[in-house]
Amino acid sequence: MTWRPVVLPLATEDIRQAASYYRDVAPAQVTRFLDNVQSVIDGLGEHPYSSVPHANGLRRRSVKAFPFSVWVDLDESARTVAIVGVVHQRRDPRLIDERPRDITEN
Repeated sequence: MTWRPVVLPLATEDIRQAASYYRDVAPAQVTRFLDNVQSVIDGLGEHPYSSVPHANGLRRRSVKAFPFSVWVDLDESARTVAIVGVVHQRRDPRLIDERPRDITEN
């Protein structure tokens, strides 16, 4: 049985900002970036534990061919994967710590 991925608003904004950046510097890569992010999200719905646990209680999974990670919070009882952020891998992971994780808060 699959889990339900839910992209939280700040993660949606992360994706929008990254796509905008690629639109400016490498327009041919925008669709590939978005497709790869969606592939990670879809994959997390199928295999949520394929993500790497982090000290902040979240899990992360890298986006293929791009220096971004998808940060998630798993809710086992509801079988949901809350997409908390899509963040460049060189950014300090602590920036994700204060983000809302509960899908009912958004």
